[in-house]
Amino acid sequence: MRRPITTVLLVLLAASANSEVRRWELGGEGLSWRSNELNSTAISYGVPGSIQLVGFNSNDNIVQQLKWTEGHPLDFIEEAGARVWDNVPFKQSNTPLIDGDLLTSSDIRFKEFGLLQGGRRFFFDLGTRFPVNRIVFFPRPDGADSRGRPFADDFIRGYKIQVNDGDSFSPQNLPIYELLSQVDFTNEGVAETRIPLQFVRYLQLNVTSDNPFEIAEFQVFGAGFAPGGRYRSQIVDLGEAANFQQLLWDFETLLQEDGTIRTDPEGDARVSFRMRTGKDETPRVYYEIINVFTGDTQEVSENAYNKLQANLRGPVEDDRSSWSEWSAPFTEPGEPIDLPSPRQYFQLEATLESRSILSGLRVNSLVVEHSIPPLAQQLIGEISVLQDPRPLGDKPRVPAGESSTFAYDVRADVTAADVGFDAIQLFTPGAPVFRDFLIGDPLVPVTPDSLIQEEGSLTLFFPSRRLTEQSPNGLRIVFETQVFVQATLFSAQVFDTQSDEAPQRVLAGDANPTVSTNDLRVLTTAASARNLLPFFQVTPGVLTPNGDGINDLAGLSYTLVQLRQPVHVDVEILDLSGRRVRTLFSGLQGSGSATRQWDGRDDAGKPVPVGIYIASVEVDAERQNYVRLGTVGVVY
Repeated sequence: MRRPITTVLLVLLAASANSEVRRWELGGEGLSWRSNELNSTAISYGVPGSIQLVGFNSNDNIVQQLKWTEGHPLDFIEEAGARVWDNVPFKQSNTPLIDGDLLTSSDIRFKEFGLLQGGRRFFFDLGTRFPVNRIVFFPRPDGADSRGRPFADDFIRGYKIQVNDGDSFSPQNLPIYELLSQVDFTNEGVAETRIPLQFVRYLQLNVTSDNPFEIAEFQVFGAGFAPGGRYRSQIVDLGEAANFQQLLWDFETLLQEDGTIRTDPEGDARVSFRMRTGKDETPRVYYEIINVFTGDTQEVSENAYNKLQANLRGPVEDDRSSWSEWSAPFTEPGEPIDLPSPRQYFQLEATLESRSILSGLRVNSLVVEHSIPPLAQQLIGEISVLQDPRPLGDKPRVPAGESSTFAYDVRADVTAADVGFDAIQLFTPGAPVFRDFLIGDPLVPVTPDSLIQEEGSLTLFFPSRRLTEQSPNGLRIVFETQVFVQATLFSAQVFDTQSDEAPQRVLAGDANPTVSTNDLRVLTTAASARNLLPFFQVTPGVLTPNGDGINDLAGLSYTLVQLRQPVHVDVEILDLSGRRVRTLFSGLQGSGSATRQWDGRDDAGKPVPVGIYIASVEVDAERQNYVRLGTVGVVY
C-alpha cells in the first residue's frame, strides 16, 4: 500500500491572528515530482525540478524513455503505462526485447528444434500516442551459442509490421491496425522500417518466416513531442484539516528545432490540472466477500484486501462519501479551489497537451495554497421551499421560471482553534430578493449589518453577530428567486472579513431537523418542463417616443427554462401584416430572464408610424419552436 505524502514543505505567506496561509509545492523549491508520482504517461523528468511532455529527436529510441509492464492492458483505449506481450501460450518475459541491453534477448525461446516459428506475434503498447518515423529490431549483434553459431545469424527472415494510431478502435474497443510493411524474405540482420512521421500507439510484429530466431531489441524512433501526457500524484496528507484556496503553477512552452529543445513563448501547447479532496488516506473502498454463496460483503482496509485469497476479494469502488469527485480542469493559475473543505487529504492530476508535433510543454512548479486552521471544521447546508420544509420525496420542487421563496439553512461546527466567519455568500440562478435572516438555536430573526443583492448572488455581512465557538451554530437565509433548470444547485460559501482567510464552501447535509431535504439542489415541477418559454410580457403596452423620458421605451421581458445549452432566439417587432419592422435580438441564449428594449424605431433608425405592432419572441429549440406574441401601441 502506498502511504500518503506527508507535507514537509509548508511556507508561511501571511497570517491573521488565528490562521496561516500555506503553500504545498511540487517542483521548484518544493517536493520532487518523481518521488511523489503515483503514475504517469508520456512524462519526462529530464529537467531537474520539472516535468515535461516527452520529446524526441530522430536519434532517440522512444522505447527507452518509457516504463514497461508485461501483459496486455485491460482497457485498450485508456492511456496508461507502456506494455509488451505476445501470443505464445506459455508465457515468458518479453522485457529483454525493450530493456536497451544488446547482451540480452529472447534467447532460445524461439529456437526449439523442429518447431516452425511462423505465426509468432509481438505487441507493443506505448501507453499513448507518439510521433514515429522508424521501427528497428534485430538479434544480438555479438556472441555465439554453444555450437559456435553467431547470434546475429538468428534474425527474422519474413515479417509484417502493423501499427495503430491510438484513435482507431473496433466496436469491441480493440485497436484497428494498419499494415506498414510486409517483408516476405530478407538477408538483412537488422530489420528497419521507415515511414512518414505519424502518431503511433500500438505496434504489432508478425513473424511470417519459419526459421528459428531471437530478438535482442525492438526500437522505435521519431521526432517531436507526444500529443499528450498525464501525471497523477500520490495521495497527499497535510497532517490536519485545511481550507483550500487556490492553485498556482509555473510553466513554459517548448519547441523542437534542429534536434534540440528550447523554450518558445509561442509554442502551441497547454496544461491543465484536476484535484480532489478527501477525509481519509484512500479514495477507494474495498470489500471482502464473507459468504461466497450469498455474495455478502463487508468493508475492509486496502491492506486486508490485498491479503485476501482471490475468491474472497469483492468489488473495489470509489469512496463517494469521504472523497470528492475530480474537479473540473483548472486552466489558469490562481483559480480558486472549489472543492469540499476543510479536508486533510488531496490528490492532483496534470494533463499536458500539444497541438503540434514540434511543440511541447514543461511544468516547473505547482502550488496548492491552503489555510490552517479553517474557518470552521464543517459547514452543512440544505435548501427548501419556505412553505414546504418536508416535501414529498424530500426533494424541493418549484415551477420553472416563476419566483419562489426559499429557506437556506446552514449549520456550522466552529471549534476554539478555528477562525470563525462573519459573512455568507449565496449563489442563485436569477436575481435574488432578500426577505429574512435568522441566527441561533432556536433561530431568531436578526438584521444583517449590510448586504449585497445582485444578479446571481446574495451576500450578507454580520460582524456584530460573528459565528465563533461561543456563538450559536445555526443560521437561515430566506429569499426569493427563480429556478430555470432542473436540479439547480444553490451553492454558498462563508468568509471572514477580518482576515485573509479564503472562503469556505457549504456542503450538503442535514442542517435543520425540521427540514427533510438534506440537499442543495432544487427540482422543477413536471408541468413546467413542457414549455421552454413560460413567460413573456411587454411593458408599457403603449409607447410614446417623444423624447420626454416618459414611456419612451418598451421592454420585452421573457424567460427561458430547461435549456442545458444555448439555443437561437429571435426578438422582433412586426407590423400587423407580419412584416419585420425591427430586430431587437438574434442570437444564442441560455436559460434565464432577459429584457429587450424598443425605442419605436425601425431597423433603419427611423420612427415608425402611429399604430399597433406585434412583439414576438421565437425560440428555435432542437425538437420544437416556441413563439410568444404580444402587442405594443405607438402614439406620438
